[in-house]
Amino acid sequence: MKRMRVGVVADDITGANDIGICFANGGCQSAVFPQELLQDRDLQAEARELDVVIIDTDSRFDDPGTAAAKVAEATRLLRKLPCDRYFNKTCSVFRGNIGAEFDSMQDVLGVASSMVILGFPKNGRTTVDGVHYVYGVRLEDSQFRSDPIHPMELSYLPDILAKQSDRSVGLVTWKDLDQGVLHVKAKKEELKKEGCAYVLFDIRSQEDLALVAEAVVEEENICGSSAIGEFLPEAYRRMQEEQAKEPQTAGGQALVVAGSLTEQSKAQTAHIRALGWPVFELDSQTVFDQKSQNEAEQQLIRQAVAAMRDMGSAMICSQQDAERAAQAKERGRQLGLSWEAVGKLISGSLSYAAEEILRQTGCRNLVVAGGDTSAAVTRQLGIYRMEIGREIEPGVPLMKGTSRLGPLNLVLKSGSFGSAAFLEKAVKETVKGE
Repeated sequence: MKRMRVGVVADDITGANDIGICFANGGCQSAVFPQELLQDRDLQAEARELDVVIIDTDSRFDDPGTAAAKVAEATRLLRKLPCDRYFNKTCSVFRGNIGAEFDSMQDVLGVASSMVILGFPKNGRTTVDGVHYVYGVRLEDSQFRSDPIHPMELSYLPDILAKQSDRSVGLVTWKDLDQGVLHVKAKKEELKKEGCAYVLFDIRSQEDLALVAEAVVEEENICGSSAIGEFLPEAYRRMQEEQAKEPQTAGGQALVVAGSLTEQSKAQTAHIRALGWPVFELDSQTVFDQKSQNEAEQQLIRQAVAAMRDMGSAMICSQQDAERAAQAKERGRQLGLSWEAVGKLISGSLSYAAEEILRQTGCRNLVVAGGDTSAAVTRQLGIYRMEIGREIEPGVPLMKGTSRLGPLNLVLKSGSFGSAAFLEKAVKETVKGE
């Protein structure tokens, strides 16, 4: 079984070594590379046998702009390897250029949400209700309050992060942890849907770290202290073992996702319906209410999974009826939302449903219609590499995608491109691509 490769960007050398030993304790072959000495080195060759590649930017005492630039450069180097997961290693009490570095890595990776885990119980760092403690003392009352360069005068981690980044922060508390990993995963997904760029976790103990590792195992980007690194390797191994047990892609099986309202996409959807393929629509009115949105997504997932197991392929799409689209637009206007913002809500629901359908069916053939929907699906699935293959119709290729679910046969189509039969042709090409 291929081992997960993790790319780490650390802001100082001792922290780089710190996370290295945590991953090594989990059975990973790890090495640290000082960024300033990489210019004349072939990182691809140096990292060939490594499970964990750690680049030390030595940026903790830089100004925020310089630190962000270093992190961006290091992240780009790691992406070229490539890596399956990424980790932004910072001080365990949030000293340094936390916001600038977190934001920079997010931007290079193109991820909408990162997981933040700062607790390190073995070294006395714990987080309870978002408040960080050092050996039981609030951070603002600890020895770090008098740090000569980064005096820590706050203890509530969301506030510390908010002083350095304007991106929203959500909190998963100990009360959530005590309800088990399934609840924690649901809470995490809820915060992501609410637009939280950073999902921050309470940590009281080693047991909490183990649970959180299970909850975030599929996330592309993790930030914070090194302690979680001791538990991630085993979580990754279990995830891969479970994926190996999933049913393999059946012949002719593919998922089509369409969010475009262009005349071309409407004609293509009509063609799919005429073939007798199952098509399931997302009620656009449900995206304005969290509960209704969640229920609509789960219904879409259930319908498509059942249809694909029975018939092979299925399509999920936004409502293409002009009247329904106008109603959604008007509802959005009443709530102060632009049509673009409404579109993002719809694309977000379709993308979430698509990931769950692929995961539950084992299908790895995906066709997406619509530029905004394609971008949303790419982010949701963490597709970080797309190898261009043969052209299906002018301007639209078959691609080999690499995602957090593994390899995909992938087609991303502009809403206004393609003949009426394009989606049928694209499905056939993805299946041949197997």
